[in-house]
Amino acid sequence: MPFLTRFLLFASIALILGLGTTWRAVSGGFFATTARHGPWTFWLREGTAEADPYTIAHIAREGSLPVTAASAMTFTATRDSAGSRLTGDCTYEVKGYAIPALWWNIAAFRKNGETMPNKTGRSSFSSANILAAPDGAFVVRLSPEVQPGNWLPLERGERVALRLTVLRPLAPDVLLNAAGRVLPTITLVECS
Repeated sequence: MPFLTRFLLFASIALILGLGTTWRAVSGGFFATTARHGPWTFWLREGTAEADPYTIAHIAREGSLPVTAASAMTFTATRDSAGSRLTGDCTYEVKGYAIPALWWNIAAFRKNGETMPNKTGRSSFSSANILAAPDGAFVVRLSPEVQPGNWLPLERGERVALRLTVLRPLAPDVLLNAAGRVLPTITLVECS
């Protein structure tokens, strides 16, 4: 094989691998930029002056405007607790307990960050309006079909992203370290 052909082949492979790993690091993060707790991902330096280039690129790509890390924490899930992608063709249960914070909100979006259009106009529940048990336990059902209780409508054929925003967490370090026990689980109920 001539030198020029080998060079172009290896340069093409390097370019594809470089762009692919960068895209993956910006879209989903990796061990140095994110913390994963079950299905939830938290960008460690989002909203801080120490944000790394991958976090900055992620924020720019998402089009979000993070508040300071001391004021809010944002967790995102695109998969259920078993690791399967969230889709608008299925019904899920998000089960959890009141999060130790001034206020929190759980919202469903299309994978690209847009809210899902629906006749109810509802795309989220917060600590102020969710129906919960006296001990703080709650269940939110995500489904394209009408559901009883706390229901967030999904759009068929769409990939789904959940965002849990926690404003003024009472103890951010404790919340992050105990996130596996504090954050809600996402369980597949059925697919149609």
